Amino acid sequence: MNTEIIKRNPLIIGICIILAMYVIGDVISGVSLLLPSFLFAGIVVGFMVNGNIKTGAINGVILGLISSILVNAILIAMMFLEGYGNYVTILFLFYIINIVIEIVVCTVGGVLGTFIQTETVENVKEEDSS
Repeated sequence: MNTEIIKRNPLIIGICIILAMYVIGDVISGVSLLLPSFLFAGIVVGFMVNGNIKTGAINGVILGLISSILVNAILIAMMFLEGYGNYVTILFLFYIINIVIEIVVCTVGGVLGTFIQTETVENVKEEDSS
């Protein structure tokens, strides 16, 4: 049994999914897919960790923390490049709340992914025994 709680490969895949959807959605097309991308990546990571709810939630929290810091850093850099650098300190509370919301959404996604993976494995085992 693999007792490792933090799974590196699913986290890397989840971060790539979030960054790709952020670049495609917000930067290129102007449509914000940020929270759905965090939920989707959380579900993918929760499905891939192949563990219990605790493992899915922990990996979801780590995914949300790393990805939200990266996405908000890109957002702040874009604001500086567009000339809104003076407003970054005013919007600091918005960035903190945004990070917390993204972490919560990824955690929920990790738990949902674990539930989906558990139900999928149980259904496959029931079909095999029939």
